[in-house]
Amino acid sequence: MADEQLENKEDEFAVYAVRKNEPTPLIQTHLPFGRLMDDIVVPFESDEVFFLDGAPVKATDLDRIKIICQKESFSLLFDRLHRGIRLGGIKGQELYAKQYHARLEALLRESGEDMTAQVVKAFRTIIKPKLKDYVPNKEALLDAAVKVFSESVKLLS
Repeated sequence: MADEQLENKEDEFAVYAVRKNEPTPLIQTHLPFGRLMDDIVVPFESDEVFFLDGAPVKATDLDRIKIICQKESFSLLFDRLHRGIRLGGIKGQELYAKQYHARLEALLRESGEDMTAQVVKAFRTIIKPKLKDYVPNKEALLDAAVKVFSESVKLLS
């Protein structure tokens, strides 16, 4: 990933999670960094209920969760996946629909990078110590968290 991409708070992330005793994963895509923090990471780390792929969950409901930074190619391939479901013959559409989660997981592996540790580190370093002040200082805290996230990723490169 290009360093300049990692500094953008509007980069998009996906979340892939598996609930205990549930084979079908919960997948949410196209989350900007701020929404990722607000909708997923803050409630997950605070042991509150949050919605993932339309389902209410708590951290304790999950066997695993992965936060993926979507690469530039993700949106194009994601659109192609959905076009394959909508277009073509009925049998082809049914096959795509049956294989949807497996295909989407493969797409995330191909066109995304696992950034779970880096996002959690950014949260725990910057936002968690100031969680009570999060709402009034949200933009400044998110900017600082993006910097910590970017530095963590640069260290991996």
